[in-house]
Amino acid sequence: MKIIYCLLSLLAATLASLVSISVVRAESIAVLKPVVTVASEIVTLGDLFHDAGLHSETAVFRAPDLGESGTVDTHTVTMAAARAGLSDVDVAGIQEVEVRREARMITSQDISAILQQEIARRLNIANWEDISMRFSDAIWSIPADALSVEPVSIVSLNLSSPLTSQNGLSRFEVLLSIDQGNRQQKHRLRGTALPMSEVTVLTRPIARGEVIRRGDLETQRVPQSRAQRMEPAFPVNLIGFEARRAMRPGVPISANDVQPPTLIARNDRVVIELRTGRLSISADGRAMEAGAEGDTISVINSHSKRVIDAKVIGRGRVELQMRKTTNLAILREDAQ
Repeated sequence: MKIIYCLLSLLAATLASLVSISVVRAESIAVLKPVVTVASEIVTLGDLFHDAGLHSETAVFRAPDLGESGTVDTHTVTMAAARAGLSDVDVAGIQEVEVRREARMITSQDISAILQQEIARRLNIANWEDISMRFSDAIWSIPADALSVEPVSIVSLNLSSPLTSQNGLSRFEVLLSIDQGNRQQKHRLRGTALPMSEVTVLTRPIARGEVIRRGDLETQRVPQSRAQRMEPAFPVNLIGFEARRAMRPGVPISANDVQPPTLIARNDRVVIELRTGRLSISADGRAMEAGAEGDTISVINSHSKRVIDAKVIGRGRVELQMRKTTNLAILREDAQ
């Protein structure tokens, strides 16, 4: 029995060894890929095959041009692999391999951004995105090396002084360099740059005295020099205020165009209030002039017919200012 057991153990070990060798051999076979995408200028065996092992970094072909693709037949691939020492391959029924070259496409937005930043630096403008760019010619997407740390750069930039007669417009001529891996492609462009600012405008006509609501306002971009002359206001400084004059939609609004809303109109009935410590006295009156919150206006006491100055504290309410000790006696007498 011991002999039989030993023989069975030996047989099991042999089978396991054979299976292990078979697995290792199967794993060592390089399998061809039907489609290959590369970022560099060369194609390696590691790009073409799964499990190329020590041959992975071996270069065998030049890659297509940036952003382009091409095909190579399987026989050519296997012959190149064999010359490099990789002969144990599985083509998996593939007739040809498609090779694609990655590229980073440089767009007009990319070029605008790099120019805006440089022009903003030269003109001492805080936010480079405030510069509006216009090119003399159309800009098509340009392929650049996908591995480049600086795919587009400025070689030279000629920038004119801002023209006061054209709201601060500057003309430029720039020479750009596009990194295409094996070479630097140059592009010369011309155009104009104009610093812009956001201003607040009305979305509808506003009558004099009408209160401005949030939906009545929107922002619009205008040349920065024009905005500085207008002293535009932010929406937060306009909402809830009333127009000093009639205004059209689309016209920028400044802080001088609005005023606090009128809470009391001339001849309105008002309540005259006085508070001092725990004492609170009120009397009826009539406004002799209009006023917004915080304004001091003249009011006439309806009982005594005295004219006093009071501060507007709400709609139909004014507060007597305690400047003289006699004011308390006057209001107390008027309230009786």
